[in-house]
Amino acid sequence: MNIADLVVAHPPERRDVGIRYDNRLHLVEDAKKIYLELGVPCELHERSISYAVSKHAAGWYAGAFERLTGHPAFNEWDEPAGSRAAG
Repeated sequence: MNIADLVVAHPPERRDVGIRYDNRLHLVEDAKKIYLELGVPCELHERSISYAVSKHAAGWYAGAFERLTGHPAFNEWDEPAGSRAAG
């Protein structure tokens, strides 16, 4: 049985963690790495890769994305609510 079937409360809030690119050169290649190495079905945008996670998991995912791709990650949990940019 899945714990989500037992919990009555709302699921935790989720915000995006990911990588933003200046151009699309490595976007698909890095997204494939993230999926194949970490099993994370991330979202592809025009110039970013993102995955929505809870606050407590955000640091781990940002670090894992950075180590795997070699690009700095963004973490919307660390950004002021009004400054979140869509990729």
